[in-house]
Amino acid sequence: MRNPRDVFRPRPPSRPRFTRRSKIIAGLILVLLLAAILSLRGTARMWTDYLWFDSLGHGDVWTEILVYRIILSVIFIVLFFLLLYSNLAIADRLAPQTRPPGPEEELLRHYHDAVGHRRRLVSVVLAVLFALIVGGGTGGEWQKAMLFFNSVDFGIEDPQFGYDIGFYVFRLPFIQFLISWVFRALIIVTVLTAIAHYVNGGIRVQTTGQRVTPQVKVHLSVLLALIALVRAVGYWFDRFGLNFSSRGPVDGASFTDINAQLPAINLLLLISVLSAVLLVINIWQRGWVLPVTAVGLWVIVAIVMGAIYPAIIQRFRAEPEESQKEAVYIERNIEATRHALGFDKNPGDDNTADNVTTIAFDPDTSITVEELSGNPSVRNIRLLDPDIVPNAFQVEQSERTFYTFNSEVDVDRYEIDGEITEVVIGARQLNVADVPQQSWEGRHIQYTHGYGVAVAPVNSVTTQGSPDFTVGDVPVVTSPDFELSRPQLYIGENLTGYAIVGASIPEVDYTEANETVPFVYDGEAGVDIGSFFRQSAFALRFGDINPLISGFVDSDSKIIFNRDLRLRVQNLAPFLELDADPYPVVSEGRVFYIVDAYTTSNRYPYGQTPDISDLPLESGLRKDFNYVRNSVKVVVDAFHGTTTFYVIDPEDPIIQAWRKIFPGLFEDFDKMPLDLKNHLRYPEDLFRVQTSMWARYFIDDPETFYANSVTWAVAQDPGTRITARTFVDELTEAIAAEETATAAATRQLERRIRPFYQLLQLPGEDDLDFVIFRTFVPVSGSGDDEDERKELTAFIAAKSDVGENGDLGEYGQLVVYTVPGTSIPGPSIVDAKIQADTEIADAFTQLNQQGSTVLQGNLLMIPVGDSLLFVRPVYVQATGETELPQVKQVIAGVGNDDDFILRIRPTLNEALAALTDPNGLSVLPTQPTAPEPDAGEPAPTAVPTPSDEAPIDDDTRRALSELISELRATQESIDEDRQTLDGLIEELESLLDSSGG
Repeated sequence: MRNPRDVFRPRPPSRPRFTRRSKIIAGLILVLLLAAILSLRGTARMWTDYLWFDSLGHGDVWTEILVYRIILSVIFIVLFFLLLYSNLAIADRLAPQTRPPGPEEELLRHYHDAVGHRRRLVSVVLAVLFALIVGGGTGGEWQKAMLFFNSVDFGIEDPQFGYDIGFYVFRLPFIQFLISWVFRALIIVTVLTAIAHYVNGGIRVQTTGQRVTPQVKVHLSVLLALIALVRAVGYWFDRFGLNFSSRGPVDGASFTDINAQLPAINLLLLISVLSAVLLVINIWQRGWVLPVTAVGLWVIVAIVMGAIYPAIIQRFRAEPEESQKEAVYIERNIEATRHALGFDKNPGDDNTADNVTTIAFDPDTSITVEELSGNPSVRNIRLLDPDIVPNAFQVEQSERTFYTFNSEVDVDRYEIDGEITEVVIGARQLNVADVPQQSWEGRHIQYTHGYGVAVAPVNSVTTQGSPDFTVGDVPVVTSPDFELSRPQLYIGENLTGYAIVGASIPEVDYTEANETVPFVYDGEAGVDIGSFFRQSAFALRFGDINPLISGFVDSDSKIIFNRDLRLRVQNLAPFLELDADPYPVVSEGRVFYIVDAYTTSNRYPYGQTPDISDLPLESGLRKDFNYVRNSVKVVVDAFHGTTTFYVIDPEDPIIQAWRKIFPGLFEDFDKMPLDLKNHLRYPEDLFRVQTSMWARYFIDDPETFYANSVTWAVAQDPGTRITARTFVDELTEAIAAEETATAAATRQLERRIRPFYQLLQLPGEDDLDFVIFRTFVPVSGSGDDEDERKELTAFIAAKSDVGENGDLGEYGQLVVYTVPGTSIPGPSIVDAKIQADTEIADAFTQLNQQGSTVLQGNLLMIPVGDSLLFVRPVYVQATGETELPQVKQVIAGVGNDDDFILRIRPTLNEALAALTDPNGLSVLPTQPTAPEPDAGEPAPTAVPTPSDEAPIDDDTRRALSELISELRATQESIDEDRQTLDGLIEELESLLDSSGG
């Protein structure tokens, strides 16, 4: 009988029992949930991308690109599916009624038992799977497809095959992609079809009887014949690829390519067609003798004619007489490269570069007072080095920790006091990482923008040596020449994340006197985020739920993202390459950024591929190309966010093609405001490429070009820094010197001098030009010997100013000044003279105090009248947390290699005055005192005049040098005694510790 207590005794809880099936279902549910979340996030990103494009007025660009991607993917997926499925279906129809017995059948029996009548389903699944793999990625070829269907003629034929250059740039890349894809697809289909025949019993390897049925032989022979025909078509188009060969002394089809490689390709084409014919004939023949013979012949010819024969021709016919054999091909390369890189806009029979003007310039080795006082270039000599003064901008103008300046400020020109003046300009951008409130609200709603710019003329500094800011401070303080009513910067360089504007609480505009000044955004930037669905989409996009749940986001709110201007431009026009150095411009009361954009191609026949090692890492030109145009100037409004693409070179066929595809994206250059046109600069990255190439491609004659006897090179970089001479510094420098020596053992060339933007009156011209400038030296050999010669042989300037009526004017013209002889020193020689000069060394010693560093700025070469003036500012920068560089001395020099005068003085005026007399004692004449200007009237421009302070005489300088040497010796002795005392203290402490233990 059951115990009554058992009736009320609680039963132990039973554990849930999960069967294997339930576990599988649960796993599938989790996978589906994860896929749904990822799919939702991907969908949200696509939708918000479209909303961003649409907010900028370019939703059609996003749609067009998406349509091309989808169409390409669908076409190739469907094409491969039909190709594979039809062949698998044929393989099933050709399967023998009974499969031959044997060991292979034992292995495959389980497969047939499992598949049974579901073979068609298996074929469909396999076809879909491989179609997605093989065809799914073809959407990435949308640019090639777009250019193929919207190609434009260049109006120039290639010299070898007679085709227009447009065929190579626009059509050939997509054709070769098609051939490659079809060839690869047929190989995959053939392999899978052979496997299907094997599974169905049509092919048997381990048998003594018939290994391949006749039906299977027919099927595979047809597929192999198609592969051979496709390869024959590939060989036909491979012929055109010889125009990009690098076998010879220059790029392009060489003597060996034309006389050996081209016949070999033609022969391989015929053998491919013959192989296809033999494969078809083999359908009616027993065995595989014919196709094996054809394939064997194909392989032998490919090895012998495709590789060995051209190598023999190159070694025994081309190389012994290379200058003669390659002359015609070198001439083709010179003409093509000059046009492809913008030296010659209209190539023809005259063999000249119409965009380059070459002028002989024989400089005087001295300079006069009249040249200095009467030349407008002198007024714009740059004392502020854009590589050094960013620290001064950061210290003196950042105002708050959440503002920052870029590591390099930009050089431009503005009208100040009625004169065009060269300036350095930097944007005060938001530093999101250092905003004082790091909550979501602080980073995305309160602190949303940078504030204004800092502008300083390059030719003047304060009495302390800091930049003399014309525009600066927070709130912004400007001169009458600048209007900046909208200083807020919502778009900038390297600005990440997103900002929500128009929220229910105001933004922080800036802080002043410990108070926060609010700001409510009323611009055009941003995407409306008022609805629930949009808030949800952006929450998914950024993986942040706050845009969805925050009460500050309401119906008037907008979200600004893609705030980095380079990313902004690249998203809108991914087919353009961007310059590494966008720069801000103050215009119409706002700050704009101008970005130089390039069209490029690596398919220009006989065009030489440039050396890109000189380019910054951020440059869009760090890629393989042999054709380039700076066809587009992109203007980005930092307040409204609008991004406008102005076509500055409408003759460029590549930009013509893109304008056909996206007509609403581009604007004519005429529509750019004149004030913005006045701030255009010739792009630095393009200038770097052109100068490195013109160093050799200024040569017209093929034999002289091949001999390489008069080639130039961009001048060596003279360096920038000197450190204080303490014991620790000497030890550090000794270690660094050893590392440098080790690196030099494997380095072939010295670093090249970077281009400089300058406002100059070029020799032989009447007006000032804003130019980008670079110098050349001769090349004496190759490898390590290439840097032996460092005297000046030429300098080049590219003009940046448009015409007065807003047309291009002289913009983009290159002017080369050739310097005869070898007596004028190049930048590296001048730098060596600076480092060896005793007066300058003494000045550096006086500037080098404990806790400070001497920095030498850019070594500038300025044409002044008939002379070449060298100027270098010298900075002193305190070491520590606050590194504020200040101009304390200026070095000026003039002369030839044997008689070069150097002077160092506290100001530029004094240094220039000292140059006018060999002893450095004469001064420039003082100009008559100008009357006091009326209020609001600009003061007259000052003529350079020296201070009344006389230089130190030789005896005093000698005494000071001896005293400095004694002090150095004393310092070293003190350092040695300190080390000895430190060692003794350590030993005593160790002894004390051991005795205490």
